[in-house]
Amino acid sequence: MHRRAESSTVRGCLAGVTMAVLAVAAHGTAGGGHPGSTGLTLLLLAAAVIGAVAAAVHSPVTLPVLMVLGQPVCHVALGGLTQHGHAAGAMDFMGTGVMAAAHTVAALVFAVMILVAERLYVLVSQTVRAVLTRPAGLPVPSLAGRWATVAAEAKGLLALGANGSRAPPVAV
Repeated sequence: MHRRAESSTVRGCLAGVTMAVLAVAAHGTAGGGHPGSTGLTLLLLAAAVIGAVAAAVHSPVTLPVLMVLGQPVCHVALGGLTQHGHAAGAMDFMGTGVMAAAHTVAALVFAVMILVAERLYVLVSQTVRAVLTRPAGLPVPSLAGRWATVAAEAKGLLALGANGSRAPPVAV
């Protein structure tokens, strides 16, 4: 698996999980109560789509944009696409702007944290890979050719009549 694919998988998973958790927390804080099965199902579907898109697109600019644009989608999904007794300010996502601003700031903070976590994941995985990988052997220079040349030169110096370096002199 390539490093880019590994880190994009981490980014996509973190984006999807963060999107769902952030939406449920904001929904409950704003007085929306706990999500029902329909709202939770729609939320998980929306978070999975946002996570898959975040994993597929490799631009660091895309993640914050996805997180900010995904908050209203998750808000509508939690509402189950219907008014369900929500507090008036909680169902109207853009009405006062306070909820939209809170979601935007939280989404941007989490997007930056995800990008930092992705970068740290890449650095740590490269370090672990470098430490645990068996180092390749250093190239050993071939000395056979060098010694053959030296031996031929030495034999040429002994041409005074000796057959080798340890032989007695031969009479000429």
